[in-house]
Amino acid sequence: MRVKTIKRYNDMVLRKIQEPGTVFETDDKRAEHLVKEGVAEKVQEESLKVSKTVKSKKEG
Repeated sequence: MRVKTIKRYNDMVLRKIQEPGTVFETDDKRAEHLVKEGVAEKVQEESLKVSKTVKSKKEG
């Protein structure tokens, strides 16, 4: 499951400080724990997709 950090915290499992806005993959049980503790929120896969725009070149 993917989670997004909403509060800065010291991640004891990954052994580093997680900054707000960081998105990472973790197991479901740990994700639920991080959400319950108020330091992360679940991320839907659709919200991670970035739309790409293609610019067409004018021939002249």
